[in-house]
Amino acid sequence: MDARSLFAAFFGLIAALSLWMVLSLQFPFAVDGFGIISTRDSTIVVKDADIASYNAARHELILTTECAERIRGTKGYLEGPFTIIVGEEEVLNGIFVPPIISRSYPSSQIVITYPTFDSNYSMMKIQMGYPWDEPVSPDPRDDPRIANYFEATGRLIR
Repeated sequence: MDARSLFAAFFGLIAALSLWMVLSLQFPFAVDGFGIISTRDSTIVVKDADIASYNAARHELILTTECAERIRGTKGYLEGPFTIIVGEEEVLNGIFVPPIISRSYPSSQIVITYPTFDSNYSMMKIQMGYPWDEPVSPDPRDDPRIANYFEATGRLIR
């Protein structure tokens, strides 16, 4: 094998490995129904069974007591980037923000403050910006896949 053929084979192998790595590093989660994934450490923070109801008008997830206690028992608050998944589709990307933080986020940023200031850990509010919820138009939280999913499962509050 001459040098050019060897170089071409080596380059082809590197290209194939690179493509495989890029494809395998795509978002690796498919959840059963609905889930919120911490993209910082690739863990499922809230799964479908953890949600008692979803208020579409207020963009609030009411968590089960078990879920609230589990999250409260770990750190007590959540921090860092997240992705909301419905089935196998990424629906929203945002950031968890602790309730007391000096930094603000613009109204274009999807934020979940957890726990909320007046919460007993049983509610997660998806808001636009921080510290104030200032919806933009069109509001990405109004993605119909979220409301349709909770309506189909009988847990939607309008």
